[in-house]
Amino acid sequence: MYTKKLLKWLKIDSYNLAKLLILAGTVLKADIKSPLKYDDVIVYRQIIGSIIYLLNYIRPNTSYAVG
Repeated sequence: MYTKKLLKWLKIDSYNLAKLLILAGTVLKADIKSPLKYDDVIVYRQIIGSIIYLLNYIRPNTSYAVG
């Protein structure tokens, strides 16, 4: 239920999912050319917080496998 609400809030509930393989050791770097606005930072923090909650409290087996 929480996962569906989160996907709907993010407006990605109707997307087709696909596997995305990222090789171990891949380093992601920030795009300094386009910094986030203050409102975008707030939304970004809300999204990250929701995902952390989802991993730790709703699906702890997933966070164990990833972390």
